[in-house]
Amino acid sequence: MARFRFPRFKRAVDVFNPQLFENLSLAAFLAWVGLGSDALSSSAYGPPEIYYALKGHEYLSVLLAIGIPLSVFIIAAGYKQVIALFPEGSGGYHTATTLLGPFAGLVSGSALIVDYVLTAAISVASGTEAVLSILPPYWYQERILLDVVILLFLILINLRGMKESIKVLLPIFLAFLLTHAIVLGWGLLSHAGDFPHIAEATIHGAQKDSMEYGWFFIAALVMRAFSLGGGTYTGLEAVANGVHIMREPRVQTGQRTMTLLASSLSLVAGSLIFLYLLYRVEAHGGETLNAALYRDITGNWLAFGVNWGYWVTLFTLISEGLLLFVAANTGVITAPIVMANMAVDRWLPERFSYLSDNFVSRNGILLIGFSAIAILLATRGHVRVLVVLYSINVFITFTLTMAGLSRHWLRQRKSGQPWLWKLTVSFVGLLVTGSILIITIFEKFDAGGWFTLTITGVVIIVGYFIYRHYRAISKRTQELDETMLDVVPENLEPGPVLPLDPRASTAVFFVNRFDGVGLHTLLTAHRMVKGLVHNYVFLLAGIVGQGEFKGIEAVEQLKVYTEAEANQYVAYCRSHGMAATWFATYGTDRIQAMEDLANAAIRYFPNSIFFAGRVIDSSQHSALWGILHDEVSFIIQDRLQKDGFSMMIVPVHVRGMPSKLPNINLPIDMDKSMQLVQPDAKDKSETHEHAD
Repeated sequence: MARFRFPRFKRAVDVFNPQLFENLSLAAFLAWVGLGSDALSSSAYGPPEIYYALKGHEYLSVLLAIGIPLSVFIIAAGYKQVIALFPEGSGGYHTATTLLGPFAGLVSGSALIVDYVLTAAISVASGTEAVLSILPPYWYQERILLDVVILLFLILINLRGMKESIKVLLPIFLAFLLTHAIVLGWGLLSHAGDFPHIAEATIHGAQKDSMEYGWFFIAALVMRAFSLGGGTYTGLEAVANGVHIMREPRVQTGQRTMTLLASSLSLVAGSLIFLYLLYRVEAHGGETLNAALYRDITGNWLAFGVNWGYWVTLFTLISEGLLLFVAANTGVITAPIVMANMAVDRWLPERFSYLSDNFVSRNGILLIGFSAIAILLATRGHVRVLVVLYSINVFITFTLTMAGLSRHWLRQRKSGQPWLWKLTVSFVGLLVTGSILIITIFEKFDAGGWFTLTITGVVIIVGYFIYRHYRAISKRTQELDETMLDVVPENLEPGPVLPLDPRASTAVFFVNRFDGVGLHTLLTAHRMVKGLVHNYVFLLAGIVGQGEFKGIEAVEQLKVYTEAEANQYVAYCRSHGMAATWFATYGTDRIQAMEDLANAAIRYFPNSIFFAGRVIDSSQHSALWGILHDEVSFIIQDRLQKDGFSMMIVPVHVRGMPSKLPNINLPIDMDKSMQLVQPDAKDKSETHEHAD
C-alpha cells in the first residue's frame, strides 16, 4: 500500500529549538514600535476631543497640557507594577482575574477584546481622515472603502507573523517621531515669547469664570475634558499584555518599554493641546484639527521660491496617518493574546488558545479584523462616535486593574515588604481612571455609550455561558474518567515487553491523555477488532498553545507530561497481554501534528486502522458544538480515507454513563514468536517514539 502523506505547504515549527523564543521575542525598542504605537497615535484623536470639550474656555488647555502627561505617568506607573507582578503577560485580564476574581477577569477581558476591535476601527478611520486632509475633497467620499481595504491588508500581514509585521512598519514609526519632533518643536520654540501672555490669559480666564460660574464649574469642565479625551490614554494596556513576547529579562524590558511609551505620549499629547491654544487653531471642511495646526506652524516656511511648509505638513500628515494604521495593527496582534489567555481559562472556545505553525493566533486575528470592519461600516467611520465607544472600554479595564493592584498592596501591608508607595500610586490611578470612566459614561451614554456597554455586556454573557458549557462537560468527563479508570489497578504492573510485528494489522489510536475517553475508545475498538490486530499504537500530540508559549522550560514540561500519559496506555495494554507502543510529536498546529503522527504510524505499521474518540453530550449538542469543541478528527478521517486508510470515530457519550463498566474480555492470544521492531532513529523527523 502506498505511503500516506498529507500535502505540505509550510515547514513545521521546531518547538524544542532553544533559539525559537529568543528569535520571536522583542527588545524594548521593537516592543515600543509594535505595542506602543497605539498610545502614541492616539494623539491624532485624543487631544482634539479635549480641545473641543473646552469650547469657549480654551484657556484651560494649559491645565490639561500639564495634567494629561501627569495622569499618563500615573497610569503607566500602575502598569509597571502589573509587569513586575505578572511577567508572563496577560495585562489587565490576568491582573483582574488574579487579584479580584474570575468574574472581574471576565469583565476586564471582555472589555479588552471590544477595546481592541475599536482600536483597529478608530485607528484606521482616523488615519484615513489624516491622509485625506491633504487630498482633494472628492476623495473623502471613498474613505469607508479605504478603511476596509487597509484593515484587510493588516489582517493579511499579521497572518504572516507578528514580528515580521512590526519590522515592516518600523520606518513609519520613526518617520512619525522625526516629523512631529520637528513641527511641534518648532511650534513651541518659535512662540516661546508668548508663554507669559498665555499664562496671564489663563489666570484671567480662570478668575472670570470663577466669578461668573464658580470654581466647581471650572473643575467640572476640566474633568469633562479629561474624560472625553480618554482616548489619549489608550495603548498603555498593550505593553502589559505583551510582556511575554519581550526579550529577557522581561520585567526590565517591559518597564523600559512602558517608560518610552509614557514619555513619548506625554510629550506629543501635551504639546498638541498647548499648541492648539497657542495658535488658536480652527479646522475647516474635512480637515482634522492636527492638520490645521501643522499648516499654521509651517505656513511661512518659504525658501528659494519653494513652499517647504506644504511639503513638511504633507509628510507629517502621511506619517501620522500611517502610524494610526500601525496602531490598528497593534489591536489586531494584541487582541488574540488576550483571547488566548481567556480561552485557556475556558471563557472562549478552546481553539483560540492554539497557535498556528508560524506563531500567529489565526482565529483571533480573523475575528478581530472582521469585527473591526463591521464596526466601521456600522458607524460610517465617524471618529467622534468611535472615540466615545473606545474610551469607555479601555477605562473599564484600567479601573479594574488599578482596583486589583490597590487591593493587592493593601493586603501586603503586614507582609514586611514595601507597600505604602505602591498602594498610593495604584489608588491614585484608581481615582483617575474610575472618575474618567464614570464621567464618560454619564456624558456620552446617549451618544453611543450605551452601544459599547451593550456589546461588552453581550461578550460577558457569551463568555459566561461558554464557561458553563465547558464546566458541565468537564464534570461529565470526570465522571466518565472515574467509571472507566475502575478497570485500571491502582498499582498497574505493565507486564512483559511484548514483540510488535510491523507486517501485522495494527490498531492506531489518536489520544490526548490517559483518561476515560481514551480508554473507552480503546476498549470499544478492541471488542470490534479482537483477534484481527496484533499491535496497538497510541498517537499523542503535544500542542504548544498560549499557555505553553512561555519558554523552552514550559515545552519540556509538556513533553514530560505527554510521555507519561503515553506510557500509561502502553503499561495498561501490556498488563493485558497486548503488544503496544506510542508515538508523540510536538508543535503549534493540531492538524499538522496529527498528520505527522499518522505518517509515522503508517511508516512503521503499513497495515493500520485508525481510531479516535469523540465526546458527545446529547443534552447539549447543537450547531455551536463544532465551534466550542475541536473537530479536527473529521478532517484527519477524510484525508486518511482518501488515501485508502480506514479511520473510525468512536462516539463517547458522557450523558447517563453506567456506574460500572461492563465486563470485557481483554486478553487476546498473541504470537509469542513476533520480534520487537524499533523505529529507525535516522527517520524520526519531528516525531518522537517510545523506546522500550
